Amino acid sequence: MAAAVRQPDPPSTATAGAEFKFGENNFDLIRLVAASEVAIRHAVHHLSPERESGPLFWILDLIPGVPIFFFLSGFLISRSWERSPSVPSYARNRMLRLVPALWLCTALTLVMLFGTGFLASVDWEPWKLGVWLVCQSTVFQFWNPDFLSGFGCGVVNGSLWTISVEIQFYCALVLLYRALPTLSARRFDATIVALVILFGAANQWKFEVQSALDATLGSEIAGKLFLASFVPWFFMFLLGVLAQRHAASIVPWVRRYRWAIIGSTAGAIIACKDGLGLALGNYLPAPLVPLLGCCVLSLAYSSPGLSHRILGGNDVSYGVYIYHMPLVNLALWLGGVGSMSAIVLTMATTAALSVLSWRLIEQPFLRRKRASLRTPGS
Repeated sequence: MAAAVRQPDPPSTATAGAEFKFGENNFDLIRLVAASEVAIRHAVHHLSPERESGPLFWILDLIPGVPIFFFLSGFLISRSWERSPSVPSYARNRMLRLVPALWLCTALTLVMLFGTGFLASVDWEPWKLGVWLVCQSTVFQFWNPDFLSGFGCGVVNGSLWTISVEIQFYCALVLLYRALPTLSARRFDATIVALVILFGAANQWKFEVQSALDATLGSEIAGKLFLASFVPWFFMFLLGVLAQRHAASIVPWVRRYRWAIIGSTAGAIIACKDGLGLALGNYLPAPLVPLLGCCVLSLAYSSPGLSHRILGGNDVSYGVYIYHMPLVNLALWLGGVGSMSAIVLTMATTAALSVLSWRLIEQPFLRRKRASLRTPGS
């Protein structure tokens, strides 16, 4: 049976205004920097927490990796949806990007648990291990069985919670475009703005909501599920959607004022951290996210050939993100706490594994994508 043709989408303004080439950008490099921020922060936090200060962490604080990922996801995935001929095609492309490396990561993690002798040292039931493997390789990565709590930091690959959130984003985007197919571009964008405000408020009140849910149900499960849902993070993704739909107008502006935007973003983050004493990272204050998005786009479309010159078209950021925590936990299990050499070795192994994953797994599968965003001149 032929795939059903999608209903017409609300008019997009992404192709109007000043000319620019959507596909010529530095997104691969930006994603790699963001993934490296997350990996280095996790490695230092778990392996040598006394080093969580000084110039390195001052720089890392200026690169909130997860908010960058979520904004870029909205920017790029909305473009992918608008160019997909059908829901199956869209879903196929998304799965080709996420699933092969995720399954490899899950398999390698299982080998690590057996190879280190950890599973031989604890009581575990095969069915629970099987359920955990299914969760790790699908959309329930936030579940961690009790028998794995003694390995490393207690969660074998805690970074994978964002995979579940991303998949929820992908589904929510389709529902959003399908629910508003007849609106004009202006009304569609107004609806997105309203949703940004609504979900941005949910983000600002996430800890209060989490506490209320936990208190109501008498456990921490509801609060954890709330943070693992798309709800507190969706406004970041929606800001990316808005930026994509108006990219032809926004990109020339952020390129023209890039130094002012970069300086303002850095200054605002420093003021929140040092002036207001806020803990940043994933929990960037909602009003700063639009400014961060402008900063990301200014870096992406200024000197857009920089990423290709440095990386040669290789996008290893996903690998850095998903492989680093099992290796950090391996170093913990092997007694690497307090060792700078353990941090360096962990990051080097992460980089090597990410390159192999890209060359042998991710890139071959990505060649099967349809209407790739990497199309020259797109």
